[in-house]
Amino acid sequence: MKITGKSEIRLRYSTIINYGSLIYRTLVSIGFVVIVARRLNINEFGLWGIIFSLTTMLMSFSILWNKWAPRFYVRGHYEAVGASFILTTIFSILATLVYIGLSYVEFTILGWGFELMLLGIPLLIFRIFEATLMAICNVVRPEVMGYKGFVYDSLRLVFAYLFLVVFRFGLVGALFSVVFALFVSDLYVFFVLWRTGVVNFRFSWGLVVQWLKGVHVPLVGFARNFLSGGLRAIVSWVSGSEVTVAFLNVGFAAEAPLLRISKYASPALYARALRRPRVADLLESLRLFLLFSGFMVAGFTVLSRAIASLYNPAYVEAYLVIPVITVYGVLAGILNVYGTFISGASRVDAEGIRSWREVLFSPLFKVPFMRLIGLVFSYGLIVPLVLLVRGDHVLEALVSALALALGVTIIFPYFYKEVSKMSSPVFPWREFVQISVASLASGVYYVLSGAWGITVVSFWRDAPLLGFHIVVAALIYFGVLYALSRWFRGLVRAGLKKVETVMHRTSL
Repeated sequence: MKITGKSEIRLRYSTIINYGSLIYRTLVSIGFVVIVARRLNINEFGLWGIIFSLTTMLMSFSILWNKWAPRFYVRGHYEAVGASFILTTIFSILATLVYIGLSYVEFTILGWGFELMLLGIPLLIFRIFEATLMAICNVVRPEVMGYKGFVYDSLRLVFAYLFLVVFRFGLVGALFSVVFALFVSDLYVFFVLWRTGVVNFRFSWGLVVQWLKGVHVPLVGFARNFLSGGLRAIVSWVSGSEVTVAFLNVGFAAEAPLLRISKYASPALYARALRRPRVADLLESLRLFLLFSGFMVAGFTVLSRAIASLYNPAYVEAYLVIPVITVYGVLAGILNVYGTFISGASRVDAEGIRSWREVLFSPLFKVPFMRLIGLVFSYGLIVPLVLLVRGDHVLEALVSALALALGVTIIFPYFYKEVSKMSSPVFPWREFVQISVASLASGVYYVLSGAWGITVVSFWRDAPLLGFHIVVAALIYFGVLYALSRWFRGLVRAGLKKVETVMHRTSL
């Protein structure tokens, strides 16, 4: 069946499918990161983070066309897909050359690792194509993000165990486990797009000219993604050490699932807002984000010492980085949902990009610009603060995390005000209070049970005990929430009804 820009997008279905994947991905990702963190020494783990940081910096350029291609496709310009594929192919070649140069710069700063960093080239290329494939897929089949997550994380864990535990390939094995998993998952998304009739390789100069008229919109997004993705690499340049990055890696283990929650809520919300923006969709997306993030906040905050030791007891001294990054992740996640809705609701390009000035004064430009302002503010704090405490790698990581949290805090009022112009209310306060109570209940359990004091020295001896406490806390969290929230009870009933329907159809 050919999917067109007019196809109906199911918000709850797509989002819950993606969130179901997220729960699985979070568990599998923890397994993957634990394997990597425990099989690599601190210096190698730091270099691992730098390689990912550099590839993220460079793949940020693809937003220059990936911002417009999905919007134009939804509005009937199907050749936008072909144009984005061709631009992505050309850019991947240029990005490879730049990556080699940046790897040499990193080598001159750290004094080692140039050959290992070159092994990140396939990772860079597959991540660039992944960004383009998902940009299109998110407005056509948003639930594919969840299915793709199952494929990617399952393979990543299997390859990591094979390369790191069985064959003991070290950092090389860690890199190749991700590369192979990305290659297969990229092929899966391409196949889905091909089956739905989306894939084409028609190039339109007319579209590219229009995108150039509005280049200042994705250019701001690129600058933000470049700085955000390059944080760990830039911190290594300022601190002169990969050890600081290793401590940040542990902190960002809390950020990843939180931002992923908001990211998984975004495709269906964005696709629906492009067609018909409704504040009810925004509120539902926020409720779903708060539902899943509420439980994680309690765990990352109260269990920060235990989680740090889970990756490696050597990282326990940096445990305070985790709750700070958790605060940053929650605020950034809410901003992601707001920003997605505001951008999707903007109609400045509905009839094509007629004038760069129209776009400049529209929310389509203001949203990424404000996020860039927040990040620049963070960097304005990071650089002097890291230099001030230079040599203390734990403090370097901690001040970097604090600066990120302050950066999203100062721009939060703008996003809230911008959405408030459309309707009121624009935040589900009732569900927020109910979820907070449930989160507090699970946090109290962690304290009373002594789970907060667990140190995972032996993984197979200590980690199962920590996992048991997390399962009990999850039952408490969802039990309290079920008792308090009518919305959550309705969500559970709808989910059970959907499962019953699927099972009935299967039995037939």
